[in-house]
Amino acid sequence: MTRSPMVTLTIFGIAAIASWSLSNAASPAVFILGDSLLDVGTNNFVLKAVGKAKYPHYGIDFFNSTPSGRFSNGLNMADFIARVVFGPDVTSPPAYLSLFYHGKYEEKRLAKAINFNPRRRWRRPTNGLNPHPLVARENPAVGVNFASSGTAILDINSAVDQALALSDQVAHVMHVHGNLSATIGSWQTQVLFAKSPFFIGVGNNDVHFFALFRAKLDPDQYILSLLETYNATLQTLYNLGARKFGIIGVPYIGCSPLMRVTILGGNCSKTGNDLAQQLNSGIERLLWEMARRSKGMIYSFGNTYDILVDLYETPERFNITNVRDACCGLGRFNAMTNCHPLAVLCRNRDEYLFWDVSHPSQYAVQVMVESIAFGGPRLARPINWARLASL
Repeated sequence: MTRSPMVTLTIFGIAAIASWSLSNAASPAVFILGDSLLDVGTNNFVLKAVGKAKYPHYGIDFFNSTPSGRFSNGLNMADFIARVVFGPDVTSPPAYLSLFYHGKYEEKRLAKAINFNPRRRWRRPTNGLNPHPLVARENPAVGVNFASSGTAILDINSAVDQALALSDQVAHVMHVHGNLSATIGSWQTQVLFAKSPFFIGVGNNDVHFFALFRAKLDPDQYILSLLETYNATLQTLYNLGARKFGIIGVPYIGCSPLMRVTILGGNCSKTGNDLAQQLNSGIERLLWEMARRSKGMIYSFGNTYDILVDLYETPERFNITNVRDACCGLGRFNAMTNCHPLAVLCRNRDEYLFWDVSHPSQYAVQVMVESIAFGGPRLARPINWARLASL
């Protein structure tokens, strides 16, 4: 989607942003890039995008039971990540494309998204995210969310769902960086980027497409091309000033209803799970190498693969009773269609691992994020997300 050239922020925005005390803020903002696990409405603004969650029953457990663009019955991974950084009373930062009005930046919207509200007391990460009660209303955290449902590491894979390519999301980060540099100055912008964690979650769709379409590609070569693009993305963000990276690994993707419904016996996709593990190993090596040679870089790799294995194989530990079916859908495993107003909807949503054909329920996502944010090295390494946010 083409956007207008950069415009400057209003005097109000400049004054508010200039009043920050960034030197004393552990994490003044949070920036999120990725796919449908993190999308909070970006695709509502992308005309051709296939994946949109703006219809019921999406959002049935969201504020006022309103679809928000999140592929969830309520809050999604971006919301719980924002809570790790800012405490339990916030939701995800706004979608980048929501900062536009009739194709142009609405200047006060960016100022509000980036401005640290002095009346909001910053809370250090808690020991838990307290599932109930959820906040009474949507309360966007400071920062910007660039994620788009269907985004893949490779732009050619993003095109399958007409989603924003990963390169588009990086371009949008550059737009925000340039806009801020022109108004608050390059030094303040560098400090903001250096102190704010960048959470990145991509790779799910690259694995999905390879496994579902039985791609006749050498898996090793495919992984290599994914890692080259991933590395280039991280390097670009680092060159812009990003220093704190929260990386979301590819989950235990082969056991989603979407994968299993395509297999005659309903088994998990070994191809999908093997490729996810291989990609995760490569990303971890890449992160270690980059941190070794990149001054000031710190990272936390979130092992969503193993926590989803735990949820799938020992659901009773988490009070989950159904790991097979989607809560919302139709047909075999409720996975013959995506969630929509005419789909079958389960009642006990917190007892389902999967909300729709490929996305975990709000409860399962919360368990995943809490385990990575506050857990040990099996699930988050070399530090957890709470530690990353506090540095």
